[in-house]
Amino acid sequence: MAIEQLNGTKDTAGSAKAAEDYLRIVDVRKEFDGFVAVEDTDLSIRKGEIFALLGGSGCGKSTLLRCLGGFETPTSGKIYLDGQLMNGLPPYERPINMMFQSYALFPHMTVEQNIAFGLKQDGMAKDAIRKRVEEMLALVQLGKLAKRKPHQLSGGQQQRVALARSLAKGPKLLLLDEPMGALDKKLRSQMQLELVNIIETSGVTCVMVTHDQEEAMTMATRIALMDSGRIRQVGTPDEIYESPTSRFAAEFIGSVNMFQGKVDEDKADYVTIVSPSLDAPIYVGHGISGFEGQDVSFGVRPEKVHISKEEPAQPYNKARGKIEDIAYFGSHSVFHVRLPSGFKFMANFANQQRWASEGMTWGDEVWVSWGDNEGVVLTS
Repeated sequence: MAIEQLNGTKDTAGSAKAAEDYLRIVDVRKEFDGFVAVEDTDLSIRKGEIFALLGGSGCGKSTLLRCLGGFETPTSGKIYLDGQLMNGLPPYERPINMMFQSYALFPHMTVEQNIAFGLKQDGMAKDAIRKRVEEMLALVQLGKLAKRKPHQLSGGQQQRVALARSLAKGPKLLLLDEPMGALDKKLRSQMQLELVNIIETSGVTCVMVTHDQEEAMTMATRIALMDSGRIRQVGTPDEIYESPTSRFAAEFIGSVNMFQGKVDEDKADYVTIVSPSLDAPIYVGHGISGFEGQDVSFGVRPEKVHISKEEPAQPYNKARGKIEDIAYFGSHSVFHVRLPSGFKFMANFANQQRWASEGMTWGDEVWVSWGDNEGVVLTS
C-alpha cells in the first residue's frame, strides 16, 4: 500500500515541523444519518505531548477519538500520523493503541499474560516477549504482582496493567477513553499524576478524552475544548482558564461570575463597561479594540474576588450585597453574595486560619471587589 507523506525533503526545519504536526487532523467530519457529530475539524498535535479532548456528553470528543483509532470512518477529511495517512487502515494495522474506560483485561490471565497478549499475537519471539513484559512491569511498578489475576488487583492497579498492555507494542499514538471514569474521586486524583509520569517516561504521544475539567487540567499539555462537534478553543490549561476566548469556554472551565454589559469607553490602555447587574462600572486595564455601546460579557473568577465588610476605596470593580450562602471546602470557603440587582456573586475566601471566615456569616452586608486585570472581556 502506498503511504501518503506530509513532508518531502528532510531538513531541520522540516523535522521541527513534523514534530509539531506529528498527528494531523485535516477537515475531519463525521455524520451519522444526517447528524453531524464532528464538524470540519482541524487539529495539530505535537510529538510526545498529552493532548486532551474536553467537553460535555454528545460534544463529539469520543467520536473523534474513535476516528483516530479506526473504529469509525470519517465522512470526509484526513488523519495523518507521523506523516502516514491513516484513512482506510483498519485498527489492527494502525500504530495506535487504545485504553478503554473498562480496561478490558482478560479475567483468566495473569498480569504478565495480559501485558504479553498483543506481543504474542504479533508473533514476537518468547525471549523478546519476556524482556518487554519485564520492562512494562517495571514501568508501571507491578513486578511483584505479575502472577496475580485482575480480580486480585485494586482499581488503580488494574488501570496500570491496562496501560502497560497498551504501551507494550510501542505504539506511535496512545488513545485514552475517559481513563479515570472507573475510579473513585480520591484514587482518581492519585492516578492522574501516576499516569502522566508513566506516559511521559514512555515517550508516547497521547490523546485522551474526558468530560472532567480537573482531569484535563491536571494531565494534559494542551486541551481542545469541544462543543456541538466543534473545537471552540485550543490551548494550555492556564491559557484556557485564564484567557478564555468565548463565554462558553469561560463558563465550562471552573466557576466564573459572568456579567452582560456595554462598552462605555475603549481606550488603548483601558476599557470601561456598564452592566445592569452592578451599580459601579467595570474597569479593565487594557483596550479591546471595540466600540462604544458594543455588547460584551465580562467574567471574573471567584478566587480573583476580594470580600470584606469595608467598602473598597476604588470607584469601580466593586459591589455591595448580602451573604446568602456559604460553602465550606476546608482550604477555602465560597461566599454567595446576592446583589441588589438580584445577581448572585461568588467570592472565594482562603481559610488560612481555623474559623478564619467566622467574621462574616449568613445575612451580613459585605463588599466584593476585584483588580483592574483580574477579569476577561468576551465578545462571543
